[in-house]
Amino acid sequence: MSRPAPFSRRKLVLGTPVVLAGGLLAACASDPEPPPAPPTGEVDPEQSAPVATVDLFETLVTEIHEAVVTADEEHDAELLAPRVTGSAAEFRTAAYAMIAEAEEWAEELKVPSDQLTVPLTSTGREFPRTAIALVEDSVEDGVPYFMALQQADARAPYTSWGWAQQAVGVEMPMVPHQETGAEPVALDDTNLLVTPAEALELYAKVLTDGDDADPDDVLAPNPFQSGTHERIQTEREELNAGVEQDEAATIKEVFTVTEDEFVGLRTDNGGAIVMGTLLSTRTVSIKDGATMRYAEDNKYTKVIGTREFTEEYVREFGTHVALFIPPAGSDLQVQPIGATQTALDASGQ
Repeated sequence: MSRPAPFSRRKLVLGTPVVLAGGLLAACASDPEPPPAPPTGEVDPEQSAPVATVDLFETLVTEIHEAVVTADEEHDAELLAPRVTGSAAEFRTAAYAMIAEAEEWAEELKVPSDQLTVPLTSTGREFPRTAIALVEDSVEDGVPYFMALQQADARAPYTSWGWAQQAVGVEMPMVPHQETGAEPVALDDTNLLVTPAEALELYAKVLTDGDDADPDDVLAPNPFQSGTHERIQTEREELNAGVEQDEAATIKEVFTVTEDEFVGLRTDNGGAIVMGTLLSTRTVSIKDGATMRYAEDNKYTKVIGTREFTEEYVREFGTHVALFIPPAGSDLQVQPIGATQTALDASGQ
């Protein structure tokens, strides 16, 4: 599997402009430029510099990596504090419970490394302060992660509530130089093609109902959506082998947005990179008189304690996502650029 091209920047951390891996986009100047004026007015000089340094980013990424590795070794989510919080800690807690029932679930844990690739820090002085870091995978030749970073107040440490693995084969937007910083974007920002809240809700609807939920074709194709729908369709066919579609069982996964987790930062072209959290429930509803039996090596049924169901079979997931939203008036589509899904629970009867 080829690796995607990481962000292009005006200048790499260590110096000269180059075309980054994959050649999708090129860094375009040797010196950082002032941030573009916000769509609502002129740049405020006191808001024109980033609030976090590259050194701070590197420290944060290292400490988050070390906390995740330590917690994973002990299967103890309390060891994630204080750097890993929110849904990332909740998802890890649920994952450790899954591992306690079936050890092979440990192989599914996604772990960003301690190697920072690109920092994208806010120029905003108000709290909560936000940032996004592109971080290498801890697996050799793996795919990088977008990591959400947030500081609640002046006395609080920066923490991460999630990381979304960069989509393969998707072109990435250009972002400001780390010495320039990026304007923060609110959940209801109207200077974009759609608000971040609308983009995340649309993505959840399309993941749930398919392209029919996007009649205006606002959302671009993306690997997480296509992979999710392919897996569901394959399972549907297996459930109804030898009978008409859905005659023995139906399957549906419903996605919802977690509204209290969001970061958003402006890109060079006036668009934005945003990150959020989705929860989903995949339900197999079994028709009267039918029985579904799953293979002995099924990791979900090991968690449940049975592999035979006559009513329903349910799996729950949490997903961190990253999207690029074009500026208002653009003819581009909203492009999902990253996703990491974690299995949280399974049940059935």
